[in-house]
Parts: sequence; C-alpha cells; structure tokens
Amino acid sequence: MLIQISSSRRKLPEDRSTPQKFEFGFLEPEAVRPGRCNMRQALQFLAEHKSDPDELGSAESIARRFNLDVNRVNNVLSHFGVFNVEKAKSLTKGAADKSQTEFSVKVPDMANDAYRKT
Repeated sequence: MLIQISSSRRKLPEDRSTPQKFEFGFLEPEAVRPGRCNMRQALQFLAEHKSDPDELGSAESIARRFNLDVNRVNNVLSHFGVFNVEKAKSLTKGAADKSQTEFSVKVPDMANDAYRKT
C-alpha cells in the first residue's frame, strides 16, 4: 500500500490571535425583529421585574416597551428569574488567592406566590 503525501501550497493564516470573547458566549444580533428580544433585553426586563414588579416590571409595561406579546411576557416572568450572586468573605484571613474565596448563589423560590402570575 502506497501512501501519498500532498504538498499543499496554501499559506498559513496571517492572524493567529485569539477570537473575540462575547459576554453571553455568542455574537448578539444587531437588529431584533418585532415580537422578539435578545438575551440582554430579556435579562434587563427580568431584573426590572424582580426589583419593581408593580410598575416598571409589570408584564404590560415590558410588553409595551419591548414590543412583545403580553401572554409570552407573562410566561417568561413566571418561568425564569435572575440569580443573586453574593461574594462571601474569604475563608482565610488575608487570602490574596481567589481560590480561597467562597461564593454563594441565592436561588429565588419560584413556588412563592410573589413569583406567580395568575
């Protein structure tokens, strides 16, 4: 069996830099169609709903500002939420190493009546 080695004459890439890292792990679209929202907008209105669910974060207000369907906004608000990440004090005194720091995540109680929309 004869193995044939190809000698490619293609040039190697000129730019060997690391690709750009995006905030959410993917390229965000520049334009969003009516009736849709991107990840940044969804996180924004989820945070607004958590901080002020009556006025700024109401489903009607969110639907009006982002041009979304009220029923879909109600579904998103009832099934999704934002987490609070709180940085605790370091485990050892004067720990300069970040591996010595403890993190805790507070998960909201989604079964609570405050998170349910009827």
